[in-house]
Amino acid sequence: MKKYAVVILVSALVILALAGCSGEFEIPFFRQSTEQTVTGQVCRVEDDLLFIRAEGEKDGPEEEKDENTPVPEYTGEELEIRLTKDTVFMIRRPDEEAEGKAESAQDGSERSEEDSNAVADDGPEEDSNAVADDGPEEDSNAVADDGSEEDSNAVADDGSEEDSNAVADNGSEEDSNAVADDGSEEDSSADSDGNTGEIQEKFVEEEIPASHISEGDVISASLDKKGNASKILVISQAGPGDAGKLREAEDYDAAVEFAVDIETDGEVFSSKGTDENTVHVYGEARAVLKNAEITRTSRDSAGGSPSVSYGVGAALLTTNGISYIKDSTVRTDASGAAGIFSYGNAHAYAMNTEVSTRQDTSSGIQTAGGGQLYAWNLNVETFGTSSAAISSGRGGGRMAVDGGAYITGGADSPAVSCGADIAVREAALTANASEAVRVEGGNALHLYECGLTGNMGDDLYNDSAWNVLLYQGRPGDFEPGNSTFEMKGGRLTANNGGIFYTTNTESTITLSNVEIVYPDVRDFFLKCTGNDHPDGWGKAGSNGADCLFTAEGQDMEGDIVWDEISQLDFYMTKNSTLKGAVLQEKNDGGKDRDGYCNLYIEEGCTWTVTGNSSLNRLSCSGRIEDDEGKTVTIRGKDGTVYVQGTGKYTITVVSHEPAANLSGASEISRWTDHQTEVPEIFL
Repeated sequence: MKKYAVVILVSALVILALAGCSGEFEIPFFRQSTEQTVTGQVCRVEDDLLFIRAEGEKDGPEEEKDENTPVPEYTGEELEIRLTKDTVFMIRRPDEEAEGKAESAQDGSERSEEDSNAVADDGPEEDSNAVADDGPEEDSNAVADDGSEEDSNAVADDGSEEDSNAVADNGSEEDSNAVADDGSEEDSSADSDGNTGEIQEKFVEEEIPASHISEGDVISASLDKKGNASKILVISQAGPGDAGKLREAEDYDAAVEFAVDIETDGEVFSSKGTDENTVHVYGEARAVLKNAEITRTSRDSAGGSPSVSYGVGAALLTTNGISYIKDSTVRTDASGAAGIFSYGNAHAYAMNTEVSTRQDTSSGIQTAGGGQLYAWNLNVETFGTSSAAISSGRGGGRMAVDGGAYITGGADSPAVSCGADIAVREAALTANASEAVRVEGGNALHLYECGLTGNMGDDLYNDSAWNVLLYQGRPGDFEPGNSTFEMKGGRLTANNGGIFYTTNTESTITLSNVEIVYPDVRDFFLKCTGNDHPDGWGKAGSNGADCLFTAEGQDMEGDIVWDEISQLDFYMTKNSTLKGAVLQEKNDGGKDRDGYCNLYIEEGCTWTVTGNSSLNRLSCSGRIEDDEGKTVTIRGKDGTVYVQGTGKYTITVVSHEPAANLSGASEISRWTDHQTEVPEIFL
């Protein structure tokens, strides 16, 4: 029998080994081909990946948990959890309704609230200095009826030792050391039926947006047979300071470190180390670099989240300090090597400097963790993928950029990737292989008299291309909120695709006197819809947009597209014009079909209709005509004809108002609201 068992075991091991070699499953337990659950603390969040760290191995035998059991330390193996658009995100919360019922049941008796110490038989509340039956306060060494002093561990009638918190025979609460009638030790909350009497905390699971997952959360991931996460359950969320902790100086490796005030002129700084910064300014130091040459090269650097989120590997990194760089050059040729990076409680100032980065995830100038960066007349160029010229990572910050040129050459590399409050004036912003601008989460981009150019390619992941994107993306990087884009003056050049796309977020878009150059094929002017993007921008069917769009003195061409799970208020003011149709797109997966599109047209504005259109509310004091100058029929969904047109197109509405209500229109901010004075040291 043993012989057969050995043969079976060996055969099974051989099959498993062959399967592993053939790629059917991978050896790490979290990549096996069977369904399973893994638990750990989130240490990194990337586009379609969560990295968690398992609980560290315990020394000695497993012991039963009690109130003194230490909190688990997640210091074990780092595991990679793959996310898909079908991954469901849940959080475990206390069931307040169940707890309320339990409390009501427990408090149903007419006796008053008991102290943690004993209550006398139907008498008043006693504390540790027990009170005799309606008598004077007694010390914990109570006096017996015969006048003898009793110890706090009183003796019951049967001679067994009782604690001072002992409970009378009526079943009121006894201390943890109380003794039952049979002499056995009882728990303080035990009742006559052996139940604890405590309210057992119950939990319910609620679905949450993927963006609510952040570093420091403890999660349980259910993996399907392919190793992808079918469900992420948040067991506990990171407390204040647990997630996105600011890195300390010792967390960075740098070729040159400035922790005290210093001024240099004409110095050369270089770095070739793996994931190493060239220059690191920290410790409240004030570093002035003039006519500097800063280079960073490495073939072994990893890049990724540490670089984007914390500035690891950047050429000039400032954390908890102030840096000034002028008339200098900054060049990097390493993955994750940004040019100038401001992180945490840091201020970076740059003027008349050239910045060039050649590898992936290497932005030109960047903030994260609340850092601030101010730039004047920089020439910035990036060549790698995911390498914006102006960028902000997790934790955002503040940037004001005045003048200069910012150019990107790689895919997924907008001229501006906005995860902070960023203002730019009179700069050339060009993305040669990406959308021009990307605004994520509750962040804002303000452009004044800029030249903005996008050239996003068509790919398999998107049903269209766009030039300005406002959205809420994958979990962790940016807090949800109102994504804001405003542009005053200047020129927006679209070399491919539609102009504006907003999805899975609230957004505000304001244009004022911007010259727009359109591509030969115009997909849309504005698309305000949900999405089924493979990176999972929200859950399909419930990831619509809520957009406020205002045009001031603006000429616009192209269709406006909206769907049943999105809400759009579109305002035309100050002699704006629109040439296009308003199209409702179906969203078959939509659960809440309360979407709408409202169009408000001020007197002096003109909508030239190029196709049958559908919207909810049309509030118009301006002019509506077709591309032949003929009037357009406006008909209610209930059949009411508000305007009988002479042209071939019809606008179908829920309601029609002959006077425009413009009270909800947005207003553009001013450059002076964002600018910073040039530092004296630069003058």
